[in-house]
Amino acid sequence: MLQKIDNKKYIFFYLIIFIILSSIHNSNFKNYNFFTIKKIEVVGLNETDNLLLENKLTNLIGSNIFSLNKDSFKLINTVNLIKSYDVKKIYPNQVKVNLEPAVAISVVIYFNEKVILGNNGKIIYLKNLPKNVPEVTGTNDINKVFQTIKIFNKSNFDIKNIKKINFFPSERIDIELENDKKIKFPINLTIRSLNFSRRLIEKEEFNKSKIIDLRIPGKIITYDK
Repeated sequence: MLQKIDNKKYIFFYLIIFIILSSIHNSNFKNYNFFTIKKIEVVGLNETDNLLLENKLTNLIGSNIFSLNKDSFKLINTVNLIKSYDVKKIYPNQVKVNLEPAVAISVVIYFNEKVILGNNGKIIYLKNLPKNVPEVTGTNDINKVFQTIKIFNKSNFDIKNIKKINFFPSERIDIELENDKKIKFPINLTIRSLNFSRRLIEKEEFNKSKIIDLRIPGKIITYDK
């Protein structure tokens, strides 16, 4: 009998705790120091970068955990190395920020300097230039480069097989593959044109072609040198 009474006490205790933590809109609970943030943990980057971001968020220490919202963490959007993040409230007084780091998708010749473009559409800073990503020339429009690579990623092309992407003032591009084969595309690059060119380079009749020119609609022009 004593054991049953003890079990009821525990159930009652946890029920009370659950009600307290669930009552976000109860103004009486919001004022308790019990819900004052004491710790913010950042994970996802290297130890140094995690700590730097934690230091930038120290202004949230002492805030009420229920008062936190999306705007409380907007400074994270200014960190180019981050693609996305998720904030987890650990009641009663801790916050954990999970970061997804940006990944390099190209090296861009940007105003005559090499910069790294991340999959968040921003220029990111890494210690070394990445491998297995295309080098982009001919434009300083980072957004245009980002949108173009997104089209490649939606096609049957493996971006790792592309060595260079060259933009022209006419808004068209040429690409150079890892095997040094070049493909010239018409204006307004599409997934369809990319998939078509991908099928062409797999055909035996184009094995010796160094350049495949698709600039003229309905025509395929090849060069062996």
